[in-house]
Amino acid sequence: MSSPLLQLIGVSKSFPAGDARIEVLRDAHLALERGSSTAIMGPSGSGKSTILNLIGTLDRPDAGSILFEGKDLSTLNPTAQAEFRNRSLGFIFQSHHLLPHCTVLENTLVPCLAGADRLEDEVLERARRLLDRVGLGHRLDHLPARLSGGERQRVAVVRSLIRSPALVLADEPTGALDRASAAEVTRLLLELQSELATTLLVVTHSPELAGRMSRVLRMEDGKLVPDDGLGRKSASPT
Repeated sequence: MSSPLLQLIGVSKSFPAGDARIEVLRDAHLALERGSSTAIMGPSGSGKSTILNLIGTLDRPDAGSILFEGKDLSTLNPTAQAEFRNRSLGFIFQSHHLLPHCTVLENTLVPCLAGADRLEDEVLERARRLLDRVGLGHRLDHLPARLSGGERQRVAVVRSLIRSPALVLADEPTGALDRASAAEVTRLLLELQSELATTLLVVTHSPELAGRMSRVLRMEDGKLVPDDGLGRKSASPT
C-alpha cells in the first residue's frame, strides 16, 4: 500500500491573545491519500484555515510534523518552501484574487511565470484547453471586471490546476458565490480534480460543497474527527 501524499502527525498550533495564548490545534492528525477529496468543516476560528496555512508552509506548527511525500516540510528553507508552493500546491480562496489588469488567460498563467524566461507552447495550450473546459474559451482576452463572480472563480480554479499540482488547497472556494454559481464551480472543480488525479483539501462552511467530497472531517477541540452526517465515505483522519 502506498504512503499518503500528506500527513499531519500530532500537530499543535497556538496564537498569542494578550498575556495568554489560544490553542487552535491540539495534537491534530490527518492523512490524505493521492487523488482523494476531503472537506474540513467547523465554526469560524476553529483552526480550519490554520491547517491550510501550515500545509502551505505559510506558518509553522508549534509541535508535530507535516509530511509531504514523506518529507517533513519544516526542514525546508524559505527558497525550498517557495518552490514547494509553486510546484506542488494549488491554491483557491474565497476571493478569486485575479489581477485586474491581466486577461483571463494571463491570470491563469501567473503560477507558471516564477523563474521562467518564457512560457512553453504546451503550457499555453494547456491553459487554453482548461479554460475552454470550464466554459471560458471565448473569454481569454477579457479582463476580470467583465466576468461574473462565478466566472472569476472558474478562472481561479483553472489557475490552481495549471501546473498539475499534487495537492489543491481550497479555502471557502464557493463562499462568495450565489447558490447556482457555487454549484457550477463545485461541479467543475471536482470534475477537473478527478480527471487530473489531483488531491483536494477544502475548508468550507457549505454542507452542499462538503457533501460532494469523498470524506468530511470536522474540527472539534483542536482536532480533526470524522463527520459521518455529511461525508459519503467518512473515515478516520489517520
